[in-house]
Amino acid sequence: VLLGQTGIGQPASATDWPLAAIAAVVVGGVPLSGGVGNVGGAVLGTLLLGVVANALNLLGISPYWQPAVTGAVILVAVGFDSYQRKRRELR
Repeated sequence: VLLGQTGIGQPASATDWPLAAIAAVVVGGVPLSGGVGNVGGAVLGTLLLGVVANALNLLGISPYWQPAVTGAVILVAVGFDSYQRKRRELR
């Protein structure tokens, strides 16, 4: 699709898209350890990551930092999920 839009094929194009897709579903509530999610959560995760990427652009932060921020968002989401799971087990 990217090739059709730009008319140019580059091997390094869209290399961070898999990371963004994983981040969107993890932020949307699907645990990395496996489980069930829903479309609404994935859409909300995608919107949140889009807002974060847009904010980074508006703040003038280099685009090279966006994958690092996406990785940090994944770490926070996984940590939050792990915390909630441990809390549920204690009940």
